Amino acid sequence: MNMVESTRMDNGLRLVSCKMPLRQSVSIVIGIKSGSIYERKEEQGISHFIEHMLFKGTEKRKNTLEISQAIEKLGGEINASTSEEYTLLYSKVLYKNFTDAFEVLADILCNSLFREEDIRQEKTVVLEEINKYQDIPDDWITFLINRLMWKDTVLGQNVLGEKKTVRGFSRKLLLPYFQEMYQPQNMVFSITGNFSPDKINALVEKLPFPVKNGVIREVVPPEEKVNKEPELKLVKKKVKQAHLCFGFEGISRFHPDKITMDIMNIILGGGLSSRLFQEIRVNEGLAYDIHSYSQYFDKTGSFNIYAGVISEKLTHSVKKILNELRKIKEKKVSETELKIAKEIYKGSILLGLENTLSYAFRLGSYALLYNKEYNYREIIEHIEGIEAEDIRRLAENIFQRQRIKLVVFAPNDTRVQRHNLLTLLDV
Repeated sequence: MNMVESTRMDNGLRLVSCKMPLRQSVSIVIGIKSGSIYERKEEQGISHFIEHMLFKGTEKRKNTLEISQAIEKLGGEINASTSEEYTLLYSKVLYKNFTDAFEVLADILCNSLFREEDIRQEKTVVLEEINKYQDIPDDWITFLINRLMWKDTVLGQNVLGEKKTVRGFSRKLLLPYFQEMYQPQNMVFSITGNFSPDKINALVEKLPFPVKNGVIREVVPPEEKVNKEPELKLVKKKVKQAHLCFGFEGISRFHPDKITMDIMNIILGGGLSSRLFQEIRVNEGLAYDIHSYSQYFDKTGSFNIYAGVISEKLTHSVKKILNELRKIKEKKVSETELKIAKEIYKGSILLGLENTLSYAFRLGSYALLYNKEYNYREIIEHIEGIEAEDIRRLAENIFQRQRIKLVVFAPNDTRVQRHNLLTLLDV
């Protein structure tokens, strides 16, 4: 694999790059530490809203159409996303068009106009986006489980914001937040693919950041609270099937068991051969979609399980899922199962190196969130060192009765009562 270069510019911006001369593409990812965990109550959704505004127009490119066409005519793609912790702007183009694509990203990053008329229009768009997610049970339930786990804290906030806060957005509110968060020392540029290294520094040094250098706001981590009982939120909705999402507060991204958690996730619900998929879908026929996923933040994290199940079999499904958690706590996974999970994990890492955009995401996110270089060899070595007892021990620590959080969407006519489900919640 080619050498990763990392440079800290004089203005504080971090540049991470990897030349991949045999590729036909170049990918550019700009990561900004601007997400929902940095937002005050009256600002909820502002990071995501600013992401939208970056595509509304600059002096050079007047609107969304001109911005998108500027990349598409290069045979490439451009997009953005916002999470709890960061906003990403990214583009992937043919290698010969790298300089032009970089200029487009630099233009929207540094020269977006934030016109009042665009803000008014985009508020309607974002409100509809919130409505859309509220209408999709398997999306909305993942927000509600975070709210149940982390309550009225920054991790319990919706990345999209609340309708009330979105309606209150104005240029006067957006610009100070943008100027505070979109500072060079709060960003990482990640570039991978077939490019000339000599060009990159010169391009980055020319970026006209319209911001003041200053202190980046700190995140107040959620207080650790020890629950004595499981918590359940049962919502009756106009749905055909029952949707459920378990949440167990877990470990941070810096915890020494982070790789162990990843492997446990693969074994329990990370693919077609996972225990939950095989038991709940293949053997029992209770669900079409069942999977687990993990979330990692600086101070905490979570292990989650989602399933959309036959509504009449809701209680049975809950029992079966909890039974799988008991089994992984009580008995070590087999060497064969562990080996398969390790190969899946290593495969996802190595295959990610083949795609310039995937690799740019990994380089950028590590620099942004871990403040270190992404070293896939080090991760693979760590994976190889995980033993079956490590997984059993972690499962025993995570899957405890008092840690259980469960959100359920059930059809309006369901006969399942809240107290009936609560009595089942034990691992």
